[in-house]
Amino acid sequence: MPEAPEVLPRGAVVGPFSGPRAAWGEHLERAAERYGTAVNWELYDDRGEAETARQIAEAVVAEGRHALVVGHFNSAGAAAALPVYRAAGLPVLLPLATTPDLLADSAGTLLRWCPDDRAQAADLLASVREAGHTRAAVTHDGSAYGERLALLVREASAVARPALPSGAVVSDGSGPATGAVPVPAALAEAPLLDVLDVDGPGARDVTALVVCGTHVGAARVGREWRAAGFEGTFWFTDDCAVDEFAELLGPPAGAASVARMRGGPEAHVDAAFAAATAALSEDAGRTGRTLLAAVRAHADRGFTALGEPEAGSVGWDFVPVPAVSVPEASVVPPRTAGRHGRAYDVIVVGAGVVGAATASVLARHGARVALVAPMDGRQDHATAWSGGLVRSFEADPYLRGLALRSHHLAWGPAALAPGPYGFMTTGSLVLCGEADLEQAEKGVAELNGAGVPAELLEPDVLGARFPGLSVDGVTAAVWEPEAGYADPPRTARVYRDRALAHGARLLPARVRALDAPPGADRVRVLLEPGGPVEAYAVVLAAGGGTGEIAGHRLSGADAGRTKAIRYGFFHHPATAGLPTVVDMVSGVWGRPQLTGEAAGGYMAGRPVDEWDLPPGGLATLTDEHVAYIRQGGAARWPWLADPATRFLGGRQGVDLYTPHSRPHLGRERADSRIVLATGWSGAGFKTAPAAAELAAAEALDVLGGE
Repeated sequence: MPEAPEVLPRGAVVGPFSGPRAAWGEHLERAAERYGTAVNWELYDDRGEAETARQIAEAVVAEGRHALVVGHFNSAGAAAALPVYRAAGLPVLLPLATTPDLLADSAGTLLRWCPDDRAQAADLLASVREAGHTRAAVTHDGSAYGERLALLVREASAVARPALPSGAVVSDGSGPATGAVPVPAALAEAPLLDVLDVDGPGARDVTALVVCGTHVGAARVGREWRAAGFEGTFWFTDDCAVDEFAELLGPPAGAASVARMRGGPEAHVDAAFAAATAALSEDAGRTGRTLLAAVRAHADRGFTALGEPEAGSVGWDFVPVPAVSVPEASVVPPRTAGRHGRAYDVIVVGAGVVGAATASVLARHGARVALVAPMDGRQDHATAWSGGLVRSFEADPYLRGLALRSHHLAWGPAALAPGPYGFMTTGSLVLCGEADLEQAEKGVAELNGAGVPAELLEPDVLGARFPGLSVDGVTAAVWEPEAGYADPPRTARVYRDRALAHGARLLPARVRALDAPPGADRVRVLLEPGGPVEAYAVVLAAGGGTGEIAGHRLSGADAGRTKAIRYGFFHHPATAGLPTVVDMVSGVWGRPQLTGEAAGGYMAGRPVDEWDLPPGGLATLTDEHVAYIRQGGAARWPWLADPATRFLGGRQGVDLYTPHSRPHLGRERADSRIVLATGWSGAGFKTAPAAAELAAAEALDVLGGE
């Protein structure tokens, strides 16, 4: 039975849930789970990338369903996203973003829960000085983030103590020289290498190295310096305060310290979630500044008018990096993926109803799921343009089985009028010719045996019951009184929301290629924007976009061919009482439009011979398109030829047609980690719940076979 729709207030959580900084996203994931009983926290994966963060912000604002945002973790991503949220008046809580002056233009819409990097730089140098070091070198990992931090450390040194004279040199270590500092010669050209006079002039040797950057990059720099002969101690900035850093760094960890937010980063994340949850639980209708004021009232710390934490309420500690016992030869660059925090269990490619429903099933089973959904405003999936016809009869026995199972999963009595999917009961007729009669008789027996009311109607009964319908060429019709249509975009959103509620993440990108070499234990998914992300299984539910994705069995023409789908809405008195109609004789189809745009009209569609189109659709038809529908549809609906019949609007989309007229559903090969769920040739919407169930089962089988 369909699940009850969510009634909890919603919050968006944005962070790096995959990619090289996913260890930080785990803080956000754990907090969202802990505080998920009172607020529906929906996770959006920005992978620590600024452009992706901006796209997510635009999508979150466009959806208009979230009371507030927690995140972003990455300061560059936050800087790109905050103007979007600010323009929409959407409150944002920043538990881990540390860039100074990030709130300068916040207009009172933000709260930051952590100390900033200017304070980190000053506290770091003070800690180095307190440890007895008189001179320290500062470098970074080559990232923009690391370079920014290194500049702040240098600025802090200039404020605290005068820097080395401009004539100071870096020695190659061959012998002391006046004003020289012995740094390994191999690293004399390291990025932004600077030598800071921490505690007054006079000392020659560098005994401390400050490394700024991401935990992966900083670990690499530390290993390189130790291998080049540096024997001093290391000081790492706050991105390195994650559990895996000691393993990444290797042997240098025994002589290293790392900056950590006072109390630990998780404490700041928890505090933000706790205050937001309390404010929304108290009054779920709060929004904007009213909600932010309530969050302030429930917070465990004070904030300035700008939204920064009050002086003294936060700060930086410097703690030892745990020593690890790892043979030098075994120290290797960090993996880009792993079972925990790096690779997803399953990535579902496709944001239509099949993909969203598959992600929902997988997330309910506890899989770590990502749903790849472009968030640039385009609606390339066929679901966005589908007419939403729902019935249990199909002439093809395989599709009939999927439709019957979908009836019990979603379209049965619990979904009626209108239910979570906007379902409307109109009754359904499938008009059959002589060649279709055998399957029609079998189908009616199967439907009734499965508890779905159905009967076979003769042409004279049809003509008498539905005077607005011509029965020329019809041998019989399958009548399902409980069938009708649903709202396809709404249905996809319901499934997507269920997936998010069970912990799925959204990846706002397009998939360009899949890399799954035989025998590999995971699939690399190439995203645009962004780079590769990995999963132990992939469900390819990309519909008309399947052929554009390289690296799978259906790449290119093997996927099938895309074809235009086109229909219009018309108004005429003769449409009163007409049900949903699918005509296997002439190929036309139609249904009433009971609510919303074009309410009171009748939708009529006619097949078009336009192939190999890019995925997508339009909410417009040309005069030629409308005339084509009228001309072909008038044989079944004579009122379409009446000049008094008004055209109310139309749609055109693109579907994927396979050579064998059945969907690709199942693993692409017996030993593959790629599961196919694509190619329904226009029949995908009504069978999506069952198709998703099967696709998810295949993906779980891949995981279970590891």
